[in-house]
Amino acid sequence: MTALRRAVVVCRIGCDSGEIARLAQVHGLRVVHTVYTDTGPELAARIAVQHALDHAAEVVLIPYLTGREVREAPVWQAITWIADLVTSTGAR
Repeated sequence: MTALRRAVVVCRIGCDSGEIARLAQVHGLRVVHTVYTDTGPELAARIAVQHALDHAAEVVLIPYLTGREVREAPVWQAITWIADLVTSTGAR
């Protein structure tokens, strides 16, 4: 049996918890902390990095992001320096 990877979730207020559960199952994640925020990308990325460090997470799950948004806003790449990034369109 493969151990689930520790993950923190950064999502917007009112996000679909079913989508979080689905992505966690697909990617073999155990959610250890969830942050709800309605900030811009720069602050959301900083929040994600801090919580990944605080909770020793291997993965940051941001269900509202797409691969295109990650490519267009390089600030999201900071997350990938310390953890894997899982978005609505897959893992990075």
